[in-house]
Amino acid sequence: MVSPRLYHPDLVIDCVEALVAKAGLEALTIRSLTRATGFSNGGIYRTFGSRGGLVGRMWIRAEGRYLQLLRSQIARANNPFDAVLAAAEASIHYPRLYPKSAAVLFTVRREEILSQPMSKEVGDQLRALGHELSEITSQLAIDLWNRCDAEALDLVAVCIHDLPKWIALRNMGFAKPIAGEYLRSAVRAVLDVGPPPLAYERASQLNGSSALHPSVTGCRQRVSCL
Repeated sequence: MVSPRLYHPDLVIDCVEALVAKAGLEALTIRSLTRATGFSNGGIYRTFGSRGGLVGRMWIRAEGRYLQLLRSQIARANNPFDAVLAAAEASIHYPRLYPKSAAVLFTVRREEILSQPMSKEVGDQLRALGHELSEITSQLAIDLWNRCDAEALDLVAVCIHDLPKWIALRNMGFAKPIAGEYLRSAVRAVLDVGPPPLAYERASQLNGSSALHPSVTGCRQRVSCL
């Protein structure tokens, strides 16, 4: 008899997140999952296809939740500078809303997830989420500096990903309000300095030109294709 699909796949994903957050991706096996959930091997395989498909679905839910929060934070900002601050703060709020999802996103690398064997449908969804995050990063860089070359994009990524990870999400014994202040101060300092000037900008200053930086046009073309 073929095992039926599970009626509540989110319950399985909850357990997957808990196992991965506690012991890492390597600790996740279908056997450990059946023990934790009480669901049959057949029901899990029938619903998710494979272990890789299960891992992919876990990441899709976690990153989808994060991107929804990220866009909501940015939408409330009044200017590009505040938008980056708000985006950085998403990483403070997210663990309070979804602690296990946050633990997965901030301890497992996306490359590890994409390396798992999974269906084309799940893989496409993962790549679409990655493109969405890239689009957000690109738009923030354009709004701030009218450019989205590699150095500008890297600097935005430092502000909305790296600094939150190392300041707000580390277990350093800081109370949440002071951790938030540390994060905002660090992001402001980075944005005040900004990305290094490009050779095109230096040449434009010498020539008195104010033409649009070519990286913006290329970036907009890339974003429109995502």
